[in-house]
Amino acid sequence: MTITAAVAVVALLTGCSGTDDDALPAMPFDTVEMPAQTAPTATPGQQLAAGDIVTLPITDPTGEPDDPIETTVIGVAQGDASYWEQFDNGEQFAGETPFFAVMQYRWVTGDVSASSVPLLRPLLDDGSEGDIVEQEFAGSLTSDAPCPFEIGRFDLEEDRGPNEYIGCVLYTAPEGSTLAGLQWHNLSPLAFSEPDPAVNPFYTAPVVWEVTPLVPDVEG
Repeated sequence: MTITAAVAVVALLTGCSGTDDDALPAMPFDTVEMPAQTAPTATPGQQLAAGDIVTLPITDPTGEPDDPIETTVIGVAQGDASYWEQFDNGEQFAGETPFFAVMQYRWVTGDVSASSVPLLRPLLDDGSEGDIVEQEFAGSLTSDAPCPFEIGRFDLEEDRGPNEYIGCVLYTAPEGSTLAGLQWHNLSPLAFSEPDPAVNPFYTAPVVWEVTPLVPDVEG
């Protein structure tokens, strides 16, 4: 992987015909309870299953530690091509299958911020990378694209701490391909230079959550 690829995988959705009144089905995954003690720290090249929790040792480009974040992928659902029809530029995604990944996070230190959640990159079944899709909203970008199911808000749940966050990220794969894993390279979405693997060993040996997407039922 090169840093040019890292920047190029982000696509942009514009406009949405949905409304806040649209009823959404329940999320098809169960949330997980974060451990009473801090989760084990992830190591370069570590392979994980959905629901496995690790603490990501986030650093800046110079290797200085940043706020560590406990992270897990709780599930991935494959969507239908009709999903793109609600967006003004949906035709740009013709031939692409949407995949919706739900992740949970807990900040070990620092404050919860949707803009600082760890970037997990999509690994396809052929070993290539899919796209990360962002949505334009009120003049800004967010990776929390509209999911086709209800995503709860931990800040409204009394049994969740103020340092927990849940989010849904939209990825794409060419028709006929599927999402096989989500990778953490310890890279910022705004990284514009290739890191030194001696400073950031996760760049060449990412943490990988292996996933099997839920496939929607197709009526015959």
